[in-house]
Amino acid sequence: MSEDDIKLKAIKLGLLGDSTVGKTSICQSLMNIEFTGDNITTVGFEKLDTKFKLNNGKYIKLVLWDTAGQERFQSIALNTIRSVHGIVIVFDLTNRESFKNVNLWIEKIKEIFEYPRIILLGNKADINKEEWQVSSEEAKKYAEKLNLKYFETSAKTKQGINEGFSYIINDAYDKIASKKNKNIEIGKNTDVIKEKSSGCFGKKKNKKNNKISH
Repeated sequence: MSEDDIKLKAIKLGLLGDSTVGKTSICQSLMNIEFTGDNITTVGFEKLDTKFKLNNGKYIKLVLWDTAGQERFQSIALNTIRSVHGIVIVFDLTNRESFKNVNLWIEKIKEIFEYPRIILLGNKADINKEEWQVSSEEAKKYAEKLNLKYFETSAKTKQGINEGFSYIINDAYDKIASKKNKNIEIGKNTDVIKEKSSGCFGKKKNKKNNKISH
């Protein structure tokens, strides 16, 4: 199947994680916006568009849903990303609580989506390791246990960001491109996240699936 036959206008990714872990700064890094470190906390969500070069040399539109991490906005964040192709969970290497809450984010994702494609980012890697509250070894071990790809990143230096996003974007694109059905649908057979609800706030199915794609 040729690339022209792929009815895919954009790769859509949602960023989840606690407040102040650096989700907005990571998005800005992808958009080549200079790092300032003084971003205003995201309220609700923000949709950002940019272009991304695939491994095959082609460019594709990349849509980023930058969501708020505060507890009162979590339901909005999760419903905002209901049709994304993948989820990027971010935690702060210098904030152990944000790492502990990764598990909570994953549990919430599983309540809504089947077969989610997820990667894990440990952000603020540019900070002196003496200030880290989560070691590389612990984060890698945790990710391996959940069969997730893990990347250490820095929005300030751009370390690991392109690598992590390149992995999930190309994985999503390649899986979709390999499907014989030219009409890309949201569902488990397309490697795109499938909602467990009928409509935006529909009733969930009783059966729960714990499989995570990566």
